[in-house]
Amino acid sequence: MSDDPLVGSMLGPCRLDALIGVGGMGRVYKGLHVALDRAVAVKLVDRSLSEGGPPLARVLGEARAAARLDDPRIVAVYDVGEDRGYGYIVMQWVDGETLEDRVARAGPLPVEEAFAIAREVALALATAHAAGIVHRDVKPGNVLLGARGAVKLTDFGLASTAGSFDAGPSAGSFHFMSPEQGYGAPPEPRMDLYALGATLYYALTGKPLYPGAGADAMISHREKPPPDVRESRPEVTSRGAELLRRLLEKDPALRPASADEAARALAARELMLEVDASGSPFRLVPSGNPTPKPKRDAAPETFVRPAPPPPPAPSSPPLGSRATFLFLLTVLGVAAVAWPWRGAGVEDWLAGCFVGAIAPFLLTVGERRTAPRVVIGVLLWLGALASAARYVIIRGGASPSLETLILAGFGVIASGGAAYLALWGTDREEILWARLLSPLAGLLLSGAALAWAVPTPENGDWLKNIGAQAARSCGILFGSGGVWRWGGLVAFACVLVATRRMRLVFEGGPKRPKDRNWAR
Repeated sequence: MSDDPLVGSMLGPCRLDALIGVGGMGRVYKGLHVALDRAVAVKLVDRSLSEGGPPLARVLGEARAAARLDDPRIVAVYDVGEDRGYGYIVMQWVDGETLEDRVARAGPLPVEEAFAIAREVALALATAHAAGIVHRDVKPGNVLLGARGAVKLTDFGLASTAGSFDAGPSAGSFHFMSPEQGYGAPPEPRMDLYALGATLYYALTGKPLYPGAGADAMISHREKPPPDVRESRPEVTSRGAELLRRLLEKDPALRPASADEAARALAARELMLEVDASGSPFRLVPSGNPTPKPKRDAAPETFVRPAPPPPPAPSSPPLGSRATFLFLLTVLGVAAVAWPWRGAGVEDWLAGCFVGAIAPFLLTVGERRTAPRVVIGVLLWLGALASAARYVIIRGGASPSLETLILAGFGVIASGGAAYLALWGTDREEILWARLLSPLAGLLLSGAALAWAVPTPENGDWLKNIGAQAARSCGILFGSGGVWRWGGLVAFACVLVATRRMRLVFEGGPKRPKDRNWAR
């Protein structure tokens, strides 16, 4: 390569320092852009080398179009021109190696790394396709791996505008060419997706889809089904193999609809997960190379029968288990709450109406839509209505006034709405409304029960009468120990809810998953 007569000479704005590669359409040099004083890669498109392919003017024209692409995953094009009969393309110099060189040096890539590189190439293609440019020569030799981990797609010398018919027949690399490209079909973005799949297969297996001569490979791309990548790399998940199979579909319509869709599929978290034979749970698939199989002449390992498992432990829960703790808490709570209820009276039905109506406030804490909470919430709402009706019946209430009926209707609607939002609400606004409606519903239902039970005398103030009756009922309730009865009951319910949500570790008890509900 050092005998190349162009090495050391100026071509356009660049000095050519070393020949680093020869391709089907020209040569690539490492050079120095004199005006910019920076290392560059210079691709020369020789007229004699491009015979039978796209005209030189078209190659340079498409390179100028590619120069407008602005993406960190695409090698930047700095300049395009002609000098001394050569067309040249001045590109960004990437300090690293091609994917082809990496596989030749280190062998097939780890599964996770191969899919990550393919995703970066798909994102680069998405940018090009959005600009109306089809690469048409995606292959391992055109994927650059930077020293710092960057992945860049290069060599848009064969790129073409989507849908154009003058791109030249069978342009591209035979081992990575889509079937329709071999037929000379007009450039279409899904051609690049097929080449991306062939490149991914090469990265995973270290060999092209169809090894052999170029013409034989082109025929195989048209006629033979793609090989199963899991035969060579069994650690590839079924999802990964299915995605690769979609990229390699013979019919372009069956491939991903766009490079954006392919990039999203390649970035899916489930791509590196697999399900075991039972269907659950997921397990991480190792990203390294498969474990080599032992040689046939190797001595078989001695089989040692594993020791029988120890007998199962007794099924009775230990003293410090969660069940024992909750049982003791329930016994003590019932004893502490039940004792004051010996002095319960008629006013306790009014208190039960108020407590049942404000209970949805507690139901907004923790997980909702569970069957026990739904049952409890509905029973509390019905219990509030039943307690109000029971208080009216015992007091011997007469026919209610229109104001009382309106007040009772608002109370039923408010209590039902609060219970519904507390049990089935999903966003912050619904939970906030449930918490605001709960005490309002308690006041409305209790006030309606008071107004219904003790009718307002003629020429009396309706609201003043309700206030007087409420003060009288509260005095009776407090005098009979109602604060202890209902306060103890509410406190016990709060303790049970808090115990349910505590992150305590009990001996022999299961570890509860973290509750991420915001309204806790």
